[in-house]
Amino acid sequence: MEKTNSFAELFKKYWITALIAAQPVLDILAYWTRSPDGTAAGMLRLAIMLILPLHLLITLKKKRNFILSMAAIGLVGALHVLNCLRVGYIDMRFDLVYLARTMQMPILAICLGYYIRDEERRQAALNGMKLAGFILFASLILAIVTGTATDTYGPGLGVSGWVIGENRCANSVIVVTLALVLLYFGVISDKAVLNYLTPPLIAFALILNGTKACYYSLFAAFVGFAAYFVINRLLHGGKLKTRVIAVLLLTAVVSAAVYPITPRCKIEITQQRSSKRQQDELERIMQELGYDLNSMTLEEKLADPVLVQIFGDYYYDLIWAIIPDMFDRFTYEQVCAKYRFNTNAGELINVRRMKYNYASLIWDEKDTLTHIVGYEPSDVWYGAKTDLENDWPAMYFYYGYLGFGMYALFLLYYVWLILKRVVKDFRGALTAENFFLLLLFFLHIGLAQFSGSVIRRPNVSVYMSLVMALIYYKTVRYPLSKERLK
Repeated sequence: MEKTNSFAELFKKYWITALIAAQPVLDILAYWTRSPDGTAAGMLRLAIMLILPLHLLITLKKKRNFILSMAAIGLVGALHVLNCLRVGYIDMRFDLVYLARTMQMPILAICLGYYIRDEERRQAALNGMKLAGFILFASLILAIVTGTATDTYGPGLGVSGWVIGENRCANSVIVVTLALVLLYFGVISDKAVLNYLTPPLIAFALILNGTKACYYSLFAAFVGFAAYFVINRLLHGGKLKTRVIAVLLLTAVVSAAVYPITPRCKIEITQQRSSKRQQDELERIMQELGYDLNSMTLEEKLADPVLVQIFGDYYYDLIWAIIPDMFDRFTYEQVCAKYRFNTNAGELINVRRMKYNYASLIWDEKDTLTHIVGYEPSDVWYGAKTDLENDWPAMYFYYGYLGFGMYALFLLYYVWLILKRVVKDFRGALTAENFFLLLLFFLHIGLAQFSGSVIRRPNVSVYMSLVMALIYYKTVRYPLSKERLK
């Protein structure tokens, strides 16, 4: 009996730490056990999403608000499913799995908000994030050393580690998240060695990944933390962390200076070269035929069959290899109208833009009810074998005005909690931990648009859920500072 009680106490104390620290382990497991039918890691994450709300439903004494929040999420999903049944499903299983992945973030954020209700569990969550960071970067080193690492875009174009190919964008957000976790603990440390070594090592890991998400987040984090230390000194006094600020800013400057030799730069140069020839050829044809596109309206361009044919062929050459279904499913007129006769090949070869426009063309054909609750992701996936990379357009097309609006309101609720706390206790709210959580929260919102997979990939959204739960704790449960209460 004593052993049972001992285990129960240990589980109660460390389960949140273990849950978060296990996330990169599950990603590694997914890499080594991947199959066409999915991974064991995915099933475990689905099980966690089901177990946590069921446990709260049973154990909570005051259930009303929790039930209402779960019911609201379920209602949006149910209306989407009913509409898909109305218009005819392409693949119901695919849609339901996708829906479950999308619902995980708000469900876990709410559940963890209930679980993290005291300082012990807050610290357990932060410890879990720290351990997850160490595990992720240790696995990256092992992957490189053993020659088993996945390239981000190809040989010499970034390193992702033990990551399934289609999860590379999702992995970049995980790298950003856990890099910021380790950066936070490094810069607040009183140990000089961590102050000096952590920023350059984190910067190197972010640059090595090769994605825009990692490279540009580096500057937001490093400059942001440097600014925080200055503002904190002005408001609270004390010793200015000159050493830390200098290392952060110097690392940011060096990271900008080495851009020409980074994987990110190589990728952009490769993309630009591949499109320049087609654009030059189009401009030559336009000049020979005497077209002045700037003086023509969209309607005039669409009414000219020669112009539509030329631009249709131009778009076909640039887009067909990525999304052949765009031309099998839609006419040249529809494609030209969607692109508004854009001649910039650099913009046209943007794969994210291709996917957005393809999804938008499908959206244009849907009825009003579908616009309210969205169409199934299978409509984009089947045939074209593609999916939107950016989260917010995906939420809009797949879950309509209602789903997109509910998601936006959910995030705005946390923004409101932050603003409310800042107004009540500005000086007390300005702590390194709060800044770190705020930075991660807004980076996740931004990366959901500019990178993607933040709220539609369970292995990424779990971190956003945790950050939001910690924000809820710090803005609702955590007491006002003594300074404010005087």
